[in-house]
Amino acid sequence: MGWLLKQGKNTLYWTIPEWTSFGVRLAFSTIQGGQSTGSYSSLNLGLHVNDNPRNVLKNRKLFLAEFGCSLDDCIAAEQIHGTKVQIVTAEQKKSGMYDYADSIPACDGLLTTDPLLGLMAFFADCVPLYFYCPRTKIIGLAHAGWRGTVNNIAKEMLDKLKLAGASAAECQVAIGPSIGACCYQVSSDVAAIFREKFGNPPFLTPAEQGKFHLDLKEANRYLLISEGVLPKNIISSDLCTFCQAEYFYSFRRAQVTGRMAAFIIRQDCEQRGGSIIDVQNSQEKT
Repeated sequence: MGWLLKQGKNTLYWTIPEWTSFGVRLAFSTIQGGQSTGSYSSLNLGLHVNDNPRNVLKNRKLFLAEFGCSLDDCIAAEQIHGTKVQIVTAEQKKSGMYDYADSIPACDGLLTTDPLLGLMAFFADCVPLYFYCPRTKIIGLAHAGWRGTVNNIAKEMLDKLKLAGASAAECQVAIGPSIGACCYQVSSDVAAIFREKFGNPPFLTPAEQGKFHLDLKEANRYLLISEGVLPKNIISSDLCTFCQAEYFYSFRRAQVTGRMAAFIIRQDCEQRGGSIIDVQNSQEKT
């Protein structure tokens, strides 16, 4: 089981096909298949990066159509690099989907039990975390940059899941594409914050000129396991958003750029059109 590239009807995206056996669809978009131009070419899904909003809405419709969904079926949050997690319901449908100003405010994690409610979050190097609890049928999606990681948004998600009746040991978690340790260097000040929280963690290693390589995906995997998620239930992508410019936007690489979307929905539906593409470096790493 692992992350694989799929050519949909309109767009190219990464997914874990085996999650459909849970009655869950999840995806992480690429840059390909959209209407945006210039620095945002072509499938920019972020409304907050000064792209033409009409193009962004067209792109969102193209992407969501791969899963039989519309903008009216989904919810997005403001994302402020924090750790606030909110449980959302059908009453909040469309929040953040047509207008960034009405996103779920000051929030970086969403959870829902609604079987037809899609969750979306937006990325250009940070780590997407997908959650599913088979017994309680709860799905979740979190945005974890270095601040969200060091302040343990993974724990906040699991704490909310536990309050809703789930347990960490039964949760399935997917860690999506993000900037890799190969390309992500942080200052000694940031490294000191991680060391203060975690001692001398294996996901932080010295680099040149007093900087450090930080493996955000491995850091989140470490935190998930420390909170009781079973290693066998974690699927982690080894794709790097900085390295692999043919698939991904990267804020570190380009500064002015678009955003990919992470998407999850609990939807018992037939597999829709599209074919899986065999791509190197797309397998699981647990």
